[in-house]
Order: sequence, then structure tokens, then C-alpha cells
Amino acid sequence: MSKPRGSTSRLDKLLELASPGERGASRRAVLAHALPCFNARGIEAATIEELRQRSGQSVGTIYHHFGNKEGVAAALFFAGFDDQSRAIAERTLAAPDAHAVVVELVAAYVGWVTALPELAAYLFMARETIAQGLHGEALRERLEARYGPIDSRLAEGVRTGLITELPSELIPALVLGGAESYCRAWLAGRRRARPTAYAGLLAEAAWRGIAA
Repeated sequence: MSKPRGSTSRLDKLLELASPGERGASRRAVLAHALPCFNARGIEAATIEELRQRSGQSVGTIYHHFGNKEGVAAALFFAGFDDQSRAIAERTLAAPDAHAVVVELVAAYVGWVTALPELAAYLFMARETIAQGLHGEALRERLEARYGPIDSRLAEGVRTGLITELPSELIPALVLGGAESYCRAWLAGRRRARPTAYAGLLAEAAWRGIAA
């Protein structure tokens, strides 16, 4: 899997949003270097000393900004998650109907993964750790903020007859399950074509899974 051109600058920009200005420079340095460290070693196996060596920041600075290694992992996760949420919102908020919401949601999701594969791989790897740890409630709040408006639009589709009656907890898996599965396989090197190559097919398959 080749690294898309511009992915580094996009990572820099989203880290700047998460930790802006000169005061956030040391935080950004730690997060930028934590990404390859966590991806290579895993959160549990990685150490504060490795983060110190890679980032050039002192142990005291790392503890000051993040509290502990888990704090670094959570801050990096949320920087990526929030950027992904912004990308999804930009494409779904103006969608005219439920079908368009599904199409734009899948397109935004696979587009973000394709643009930031290293960060996407980290989100997949770290999500359960974050969900089960001290920052689990913050993740649940972010999930609600991301998908609440989308759920409302899909519920509207049920009321207007575009979407079949389904358990609400099943709909997310039907809508993003295929895209997530392909993205995971691509990130693992088991698929060659970038996810964006199949955005349209994945979106239409998702729609057929819920359409009345």
C-alpha cells in the first residue's frame, strides 16, 4: 500500500487543529511520532521512552501534556476521529434525501481512509482500547455527535418509505459494514485498489441493504 501524496501535510493540518499554535508544537511533535510507533508496536507494547526518543520531547513534557501513554493514545485517536467526523459532516449535511446521505457518507468514509491510511489503520487498531478505557465516554459522545444527524435523516427515510423498517442498531452495520471491511483489507495489504475506486459500488450496495 503506497502512501498518498499530501497525506503528511494533511496529518500536520489536523494535528494543528487539535493542538494549535506555538504552544501546541510539542504536543503535535509527540502525536506525529506516536503514530508510527503505535502502528508498529501497538499501544500496549510501545513505551514512553520510545515516544521520547522519536519525538525529541522530554518525558516530563509528555506527561505534562498527556498524563500518561494512554493519554497520548487517546489524543492521537481523537485528533483523527474528529477530522474524519468533519469530513463526513461536510458531505452529508447538505444531502437532499436519505439515499444521498448514504452515498455521501460512504464516499466521505472511504475518501478519508484513502487519504490518511496510517491514521486510519491506527483508528481501527486503537478503537477498542479507547472505548474500554478512561476515554470511553468521550468516544461515545463523539459517536453520537457524528451519527446523530445521520440517524435522523435515515429515520426520515423510513417515515417517507425510502428505507425499510429495520432495527436501528442494525442500520449502521448495513450502511458502513462493506466499506469498513474493504478499507481494513486494503490497509492490511489484502486488496490492491484504493477504497475510493469502489466508493460508488460500496454506496449502492449499502443502499440496497436498507432500501424499501
